[in-house]
Amino acid sequence: MILLLEDNDLDAELMMHQLAEALPDIAVRCVHDKRSYAQALDEGDICLIISDFSLPDIDGWEALSMAARKLPDVPFIFVSGVIGEDLAVKALKTGATDYVLKQRLDRLGTAVRRALSEEEDRRERRRVEEALRDSEARFRALSDSAPALIWETDAGGEVIFVNRHYEIMFGLPCDDMLGRGWWRIVYRPDLPALLDAFDHAIAGQKALQVEIRVIDAQRRLRWLDCRGVPRFDGAGRFLGLTGTNVDVTDAKLARDELEQIVQARTAELLRTNERLLQEMRQRADADAAREQAEEQLRQSQKMEAFGQLTGGVAHDFNNFLTVILGNLETLERQLSGRAGPLDAARVDTALSHAKQGAQRAAALTQRLLAFARRQPLQPCSVNINELIAATVEMLTRMLGEEVDVREDLQADIWPAHIDPHMLESALLNLAVNARDAMPEGGEIVIRTRNAVLGERHPHVDAAPGDYVCISMSDTGAGIPEDIMEKVFEPFFTTKDIGVGTGLGLSQVYGFVTQSGGYVGIESAVGKGTTVHIYLPRQAQTQASAGVRTHEGDLPVAARGERILVVEDDEAVRAHSAAALMELGYAVHEAGDAAAALRCLRERDDIALLFTDVGLPGGMNGRDLAEAALAIRPGLPVLYTSAYAEGRLTHGGKLPAGVALVPKPFTFRDLARGVREILDDAAAMRGTGDAQHAGNATAAPAMEMAGATSDTAGRGPAHDAGGAGPAPDAETASPVLGGATVLLVEDDELVRELTAEALMEYGYRVVEAGTAARALAAMEDNAASVGLAIVDLGLPDMPGEELILLLARRHPGLPIIVASGYGRVDLSNDMPAETRVSFIQKPYKLQMLATVLQEMGVAP
Repeated sequence: MILLLEDNDLDAELMMHQLAEALPDIAVRCVHDKRSYAQALDEGDICLIISDFSLPDIDGWEALSMAARKLPDVPFIFVSGVIGEDLAVKALKTGATDYVLKQRLDRLGTAVRRALSEEEDRRERRRVEEALRDSEARFRALSDSAPALIWETDAGGEVIFVNRHYEIMFGLPCDDMLGRGWWRIVYRPDLPALLDAFDHAIAGQKALQVEIRVIDAQRRLRWLDCRGVPRFDGAGRFLGLTGTNVDVTDAKLARDELEQIVQARTAELLRTNERLLQEMRQRADADAAREQAEEQLRQSQKMEAFGQLTGGVAHDFNNFLTVILGNLETLERQLSGRAGPLDAARVDTALSHAKQGAQRAAALTQRLLAFARRQPLQPCSVNINELIAATVEMLTRMLGEEVDVREDLQADIWPAHIDPHMLESALLNLAVNARDAMPEGGEIVIRTRNAVLGERHPHVDAAPGDYVCISMSDTGAGIPEDIMEKVFEPFFTTKDIGVGTGLGLSQVYGFVTQSGGYVGIESAVGKGTTVHIYLPRQAQTQASAGVRTHEGDLPVAARGERILVVEDDEAVRAHSAAALMELGYAVHEAGDAAAALRCLRERDDIALLFTDVGLPGGMNGRDLAEAALAIRPGLPVLYTSAYAEGRLTHGGKLPAGVALVPKPFTFRDLARGVREILDDAAAMRGTGDAQHAGNATAAPAMEMAGATSDTAGRGPAHDAGGAGPAPDAETASPVLGGATVLLVEDDELVRELTAEALMEYGYRVVEAGTAARALAAMEDNAASVGLAIVDLGLPDMPGEELILLLARRHPGLPIIVASGYGRVDLSNDMPAETRVSFIQKPYKLQMLATVLQEMGVAP
């Protein structure tokens, strides 16, 4: 608030008007006499006093004096019409801030603002001075109470401040430390290094760090860690150093003592280490000797196991060869006449026994492969209960009347994906073992259960999951505990020499393990044995017994059927060819893949490729089959092999659709294997013919091969697994009637075959053997092409790149990807509106036509 002392109302009104314009935010209080003026001064809250010089009961001097006593810091301005220059100077010297003549009231606002501004500056200086004094007092109190030595220098390096700790430590007044008085406390040998470091810090205006020795008040030598930092003012001018000196004597002494202790300890450790090294060398020598002895023992055990293995195989094969050779000699004598007149019954017996010996040798080989998990399995979905029911009938006849075979089968048993013949063989082996353990007769119980195994199971160490459990229990003598762990080892047997091979349980173990299952065994002496077989559950709703039986006469050739036999062993090839010709087939022979391919190129009437898996010349049977299918798509292939692991199987299992006749095979095995694959191919062709017969516009079906297809795309999903009817009108895509199909295929035979079939179905076809021709054809026929069929293997550009180009240049164009590699991942840059379907080579042409209509392209 501004206090205005004026007795003239008109003058007061004029001055208040000037003040309102100059300071509109500050209130003005007007008083007219001494009493009201004194009262206002007592109330306070006044930032400025304006007073007339001549008043009835008070003059300007008294008003100024009263204001100076009560409000000494408030500015005071005289406003008078009679004040002269001398009087004005006196007023300013007496304490007035300014004066304004009433004739010049327009200066009042400026004078008031200047007075208030100057007073604000004065108040700020006083505040800063008080804060500085307070800060200095706090700094002094803080530094004097600190346990460290604190100091400051000026820009020239002269000490201008030390705290009181100097007096405590050195017994000298603080003033004696100023300037260069602190030199007297420094240990003389350390002074040159200290001065040098100090001068460098001052000259370079940088930090100081040095360690020196000093002499304290008790004349003791002490270590100080001296550190200082440069100090600058607001304008960046160097003011000197501020720093601290910390007493590190105790730490130095402790460090010296520690170094002595460390040196002594190090010397002791070196001596100990040397002693340990000597002991380790001695121990290493002992370990090396022990490892050498253990290695010799392991080698001896391996040689013993190898000897046991070879001895067992040699023993059994010698028995089989004796049977075979002996009966062959009998046949030789009978047929040569040296044994007298020909005895037909004796010849038949010798032939039967020789054949049995060969079959037993073949069974031994299969058992060896089963234990090694190397025999080619042909798994399928099997109903375990049906297979066991069929096997039990055979077991009842084979085991005799003294052994009672009983079933305990769970009704809703889960299906399993296994080789049914190998499972049947495993059950036979277990049953024979059980019979041999019950020489006086007994009971065998075969149980099936659905089993859900957790982390731990009492019988097997199996992974958690769903399993089908087959358990075979007997009431025999049981197995002693000390040999329980050996029962699955090959050639381990408790039977007399020559009675058993020791491969029964090892064959079961190998087959089940190769099938992804587990085998467990429980037994107690005198209480019988139970073997548990855990087979992984197959998530299917239907399964068959899986055992294909063949009854009746041997199947023979149809008219004009030709077979190409590929076998590098001349004797085996001659035998196979003779057997097939005896069955009525026309036969062509080849000793390697190159000769076989030449034959396939020269003759287009080969109905079946029968090839050994192991062939010379760098191309095995699987490679030959792939090359043959490239020449003759859809050509049936039948493999034979004595050991197909790694070339034909995947994880010991034959892939779906692969047919194999294992060596050694019989005449009947060969006849059935050849007939089955030829009949399957004919049935597949017949299915295609039946589908074409119902279409008035379709020509007879033309097959590239009988396989499945896989369709999927960014648009609606398709299922081209069979040549079903076209989709319903309500769910089908809009049909582009009469659209042209762009067929991109580099194989000329495949392209011609597909183009002819599409034209027979009523489509117009534009053919292209390369990506470049396909792009050019699309430019010329973009308006009429309604769908593209693209092979992935093209000579000038990957099929994936061509598909992306077609999709970008011709938005909305449906595309069918035809490939022998199966489904592939297309580019993520494919336009979202593109509809893509996949079809697997080889495919049925009727299936291709169905996919075209499902994608909205009608003939």
